[in-house]
Amino acid sequence: MTDIEKKAADLRKKFIKTASVIEATHIASSLSCIDIITVLFFGGVLRYNPANPKDESRDRFILSKGHAAAALYNALCEAGFFTRGELHTYCKPGSIFGAYTTAKIPGVEYATGSLGHGLPLAAGTALSLRLKKSDSLVYVITGDGECQEGSVWEAAMSIAHFGLTNLVWIIDYNRLQAINYTDAVMGLEPLYEKLKAFGFNAVNADGHSCNELADVLKVDRNRLPEKPLAVIASTVKGKGVSALENAVDSHVRMLNREGYAAALKEFGIRDGEAT
Repeated sequence: MTDIEKKAADLRKKFIKTASVIEATHIASSLSCIDIITVLFFGGVLRYNPANPKDESRDRFILSKGHAAAALYNALCEAGFFTRGELHTYCKPGSIFGAYTTAKIPGVEYATGSLGHGLPLAAGTALSLRLKKSDSLVYVITGDGECQEGSVWEAAMSIAHFGLTNLVWIIDYNRLQAINYTDAVMGLEPLYEKLKAFGFNAVNADGHSCNELADVLKVDRNRLPEKPLAVIASTVKGKGVSALENAVDSHVRMLNREGYAAALKEFGIRDGEAT
């Protein structure tokens, strides 16, 4: 395994351990995008400063599918934005670490979770940075079911119209949403052709190949591309947990104690092992 693959495997273990403490929901949604988040933070893609989370020179990362918050929390913790002891308050009374992201958390730009808002926020942020003549980049992850929202496509038109090549749009394409397969609810295909027609440089990628993602997601901030980049990252919902992988009901399914014990075993975590 390469270093980035080892980091992704480690973050998966830390995530499932965090989630198991409170028997959290939205486990499958986090597991489908945790490799992408790992590459962004530890694959030499994002520029950030844990000692100064609001550093004006930072790149902006927006997790539009805010229900995957615990995956992001573990990455931010590992990056040094806060301690693991602080993260252990996850979803406990009074904690800032709730089930959805908020800007109270160091390293989080916006409150997200109301689907369809993240890409518009990213577009406005990218336009603002360009007007300020900043070389900072904007990365945003949306879900595929989220792409059924009209606001997503309004934002896509805006990104192409304003030539926001300082923005990278990543679609977590796991083909499942809250209640069914995305194709059964509202089909997105041909997604690649649609993105190209909207003016993007569309790229298909394996959303669980850290090495491939690291190559695809890096943008030269000193020599921006001619078109904004949109990456269709094919993923498996619930990746790594057999009981959740590609299961139609995995979006909100809560594992019981036995289910978590089995999941922890799959990740090679022993009872009582610290994360």
